Amino acid sequence: MDALQCIMSRRTCRAFKPDMPSKDDINTVLEAARNAPSGMSRFTRHFAVVTDKNWLDRMNERVRTIAGEASVSSNLERNGAKGYSCNYHSPVFIIVSADSSFNTSRDDCSCALENMFLAANALGLGSCWINQLGGDNCEKLRDLLSEVGVPASHKVYGCCALGYAAADPSPKKPRTEVIEFF
Repeated sequence: MDALQCIMSRRTCRAFKPDMPSKDDINTVLEAARNAPSGMSRFTRHFAVVTDKNWLDRMNERVRTIAGEASVSSNLERNGAKGYSCNYHSPVFIIVSADSSFNTSRDDCSCALENMFLAANALGLGSCWINQLGGDNCEKLRDLLSEVGVPASHKVYGCCALGYAAADPSPKKPRTEVIEFF
């Protein structure tokens, strides 16, 4: 798949099969993330790859208790009978964090996440950007984040739910951004 085809065909996946992607595919996604740009080449990002179902269940229960009602309701609608899961029951969950003292950390993590989503698409995997562990929730989840090696000095800027799509992704919504040339 060429780069433009990969970008144009990428879709968000919110329904995953329980099958674990190969170690090689997971490592390829992570290498794509590591090769994303980083402001001033600081590379302070940290990638915690979680496949432990027990940890994921505990994380989901905690996130559900701190998430707003609208977020929980939306998630339950999407997950149906499977029940609440902020990572949509993906078998792989990658937490992307960085040292928040650098003003480019959020951008650095965003670039890494986009590379992960594109690499996943190129490999035939589904992915979804998950935000529930960031912001104010980061400190509320600090004990769980520490269990999977997220440094105490780091802030979570996003996560990648990763796995095989259980269904064809929905078509992309029409784009409404404005492009102007001067």
